[in-house]
Amino acid sequence: MKGSRVAKRYARALLELADRSQVEKWGEELERLAALTSAPELAERLNSPELSDAARQEAMGKIAERLELSFPLRSFAVVVARHRRVADLEAIAESYRDLLDDMLGRARGKLTFAVAPSDADVARIVAGLEAIAKKKVIPTVKVDAALLGGVVAEFGGKTYDGSLATRLTEAQRRLAG
Repeated sequence: MKGSRVAKRYARALLELADRSQVEKWGEELERLAALTSAPELAERLNSPELSDAARQEAMGKIAERLELSFPLRSFAVVVARHRRVADLEAIAESYRDLLDDMLGRARGKLTFAVAPSDADVARIVAGLEAIAKKKVIPTVKVDAALLGGVVAEFGGKTYDGSLATRLTEAQRRLAG
């Protein structure tokens, strides 16, 4: 469902309703709602055709209340349930985050290191990506020992591979002829 038109429409509608001061808070609340409703046992029940529309809406309202979501997000949860789009909540949250990042001039990147990086290493890589993108970069850091050394940065649909494993593979290919 990632990136579907429906998810983007719901996300855009929610973002347009928010005041500038609320956009981040609503995004966090939407992420919490999506995470909870995508848990397999709950998702199966909420998306079951055996569950009546009224029961689905009531359940989403109670879930939103227990999560202590703001009134607009509680209403949004019920609207999503009314239109039988509970299964799309993860995609809606992702679309909302993407739209919010665009609005605020941010971008997200995934950094994969061979060993746990220091804060200075992450900051240096992020600074380089920010210079390329001309945006603030929000990194997600992972560790993968298969890289042997170096870092791989996935950002803006591109991969910047500075890993030792890739360099060794390229050297081997050149030597082989």
